[in-house]
Amino acid sequence: MRIAVLVKQIPAPVEFRMHEGRLVRDGVPLEVNAYCRRANAKAVELAGPDGEVVVFTMGPPAAADALREMIACGAHRGVHLCDPAFAGSDTLATAVALAAAIRREGPFDLVLAGLNSLDSDTGQVPVEVAELLELPFAAGVRDLEVDDSVFTARLETDDGYCTVEGELPAALSTAERLCAPSKAPPEVYAEVAGDRILRLSATDLAVPAEQLGAPGSPTSVGPIRVLTATRRALRASSVAHAVDLLEELGAFSDAAEPDDSDGDTPPGSAVLLEAGTDGAHAEAGERSVWCFFTELGVGAELLGEAAELAAWISGTVTAVTTIADATDRAGLGAAGADRLLVIQSAPEPSEQADALAAAAAERLPWALLVEGTRSGRVVASIVAARCGWGLTGDAVGLEVSPDGRLVAWKPAFGGRLQVPILSRSPVQMATVRPGVLALRPPRVDASEPEAELLPAPAPARIRTVAVERDDDDTGELRRARTVVAVGVGVEPDGYPVIDELRAALGDAALGATRRVTDQSWVPRGRQIGVTGHAVAPRLLVAVGSSGRFNHTVGIRNAGVLMAVNSNPDAEIFDQVDVGLVGEWQAVVPELTAELEARGVAERIRSEVPAGVAG
Repeated sequence: MRIAVLVKQIPAPVEFRMHEGRLVRDGVPLEVNAYCRRANAKAVELAGPDGEVVVFTMGPPAAADALREMIACGAHRGVHLCDPAFAGSDTLATAVALAAAIRREGPFDLVLAGLNSLDSDTGQVPVEVAELLELPFAAGVRDLEVDDSVFTARLETDDGYCTVEGELPAALSTAERLCAPSKAPPEVYAEVAGDRILRLSATDLAVPAEQLGAPGSPTSVGPIRVLTATRRALRASSVAHAVDLLEELGAFSDAAEPDDSDGDTPPGSAVLLEAGTDGAHAEAGERSVWCFFTELGVGAELLGEAAELAAWISGTVTAVTTIADATDRAGLGAAGADRLLVIQSAPEPSEQADALAAAAAERLPWALLVEGTRSGRVVASIVAARCGWGLTGDAVGLEVSPDGRLVAWKPAFGGRLQVPILSRSPVQMATVRPGVLALRPPRVDASEPEAELLPAPAPARIRTVAVERDDDDTGELRRARTVVAVGVGVEPDGYPVIDELRAALGDAALGATRRVTDQSWVPRGRQIGVTGHAVAPRLLVAVGSSGRFNHTVGIRNAGVLMAVNSNPDAEIFDQVDVGLVGEWQAVVPELTAELEARGVAERIRSEVPAGVAG
């Protein structure tokens, strides 16, 4: 078996700096992306003694070290795309170059890549490479078996797992929990012979120069902004004092708004456009914002944001969905939809992408917003690669620029950076993670959107054969007005005490850190953070969580944050509004009693949240 592996060298997450809007890699400690290490390890295992593993990377001369390390861990040789002509490549231009190199060195039975990279968190490049190579793709492989030309993979999903089957050749991205990573010390991989790495320039690839580097990149990056924690960081002297502070901050009232002071949604720079002045948008295109979703609650978030954008460009909103049964069309209209396109008989992401790409390429909407779920990211990446459009992954804020273009703000480095992305494509695309956008109040007297059925796509080459859901209500975290998030400091035998606190907060949803879900104390669908959910409740109480950035990025949009931790120096206290130092076993029962005495649960339950329920 011949396997191609994509790896990326990234700045060490603890040390990074920027220059002129780009991450500086020269002179900064570099390492192989954690997900890519798993891809290499699994490839070496699958190839066995009779196969071949070829590792590909694109980057400056220093990126050759990533190839050397993977070769030292069992890969047979490496291919290094290194040329100033590749500078400024976005995800699509990167995918074009890598796909050309794989095609040059192929054929391969399997292409493996990490699920995403920790410096940009998009996960777009592996999908786009697969699409450009015309290979079927599956994301987030947790378990993988290959039998001759057939593979079976168990994939991580947003609410559990699914098992898929397909035939080789194919492309897959690996979850971090798939296997142990490929790692070798510098003194070992420094011994790898130079002739085991092939260096390719832009002229070595059968690709027009205008498709590579900055000229071939449909997206561009504006000035990067480093986020700093600006929560109130108030330290309560007692439980009663903590609840007093929560009252003052409006944590128990719908009047409380999320704290935007940390910069998650940049100050508006949009301008109202007159009809017919939407910048570089193709004249033949629709003045419409399209939203693709497979679940109504997520759709309501996207449609509300789309309605705001459509108002700026004097346009309309079109909902594109796979929900074909008795859809609440009036509810979609109230959420912001003017029209409805239904994709028929398309349970697989590739099928959804086929139908969406065909419709969007024909009608050219001004923008296409896609749900930032695990499958939604795959759909968006396939559409972007097939149509040659720019795509911003995991946007946390959307605006209209003075020249009528979409500005999508996205996080990078686990949320420590905010980056504005602009696209020069005829259709501007962005994925948006559920829970990031505020649910807008419903439109009054909205009419039922006009519906149209899109043609059914061809059957997918990768088929889902089993689904495992580890949670009965996967949308609860997104919809919740209050959340209690537990860290590894609270062991399962203490969860009944946590349940009492949740009840005192009006039946708060349960969330958890990755370390908790890794131990199966809480279903993985309850994980909050970079590799889990982003939530935006009115109030979130973190109990027993240290405050690692990969978790707190997922709670950044909460209205009010409170933490309980026994360590007075815990990082979490710098990232919340109200902190209470103490052993949770003593603090939580007292906090529950105080909330019950003030009737907080009844107050929260009596209020009806705005927007459309999922």
